[in-house]
Amino acid sequence: TEDSVSLFNGNKIFVSKEKNSSGKYDLRATIDQVELKGTSDKNNGSGTLEGSKPDKSKVKLTVSADLNTVTLEAFDTSNQKISSKVTKKQGSITEETLKANKLDSKKLTRSNGTTLEYSQITDADNATKAVETLKN
Repeated sequence: TEDSVSLFNGNKIFVSKEKNSSGKYDLRATIDQVELKGTSDKNNGSGTLEGSKPDKSKVKLTVSADLNTVTLEAFDTSNQKISSKVTKKQGSITEETLKANKLDSKKLTRSNGTTLEYSQITDADNATKAVETLKN
């Protein structure tokens, strides 16, 4: 049997009520129709969960021990990271995409809704440009 832990970003983590043979709690979650599994020393929903998509690419979800930071990472079939999204409980979101194992774009969304975007970072001529969107 398991308990359900609802995270601040709407995700749910299912945690086993009992420790497994390794002395850890089993974790389970479904993100974008991908079944993720992992283990944790704690039964509060924190820990790292991983799963594979039908195309053999991978998804990794990491929940901080205090449950205030959720990191979702995507990896291609050769296990190279292609994107990352870090969501903080106080409202900020950092999204990154990578090309050829290098940071290509980054978007910061602050708790007040304003954004700061860097794109085509791998292009040397464009690497120093950013677009900031402020609310009226």
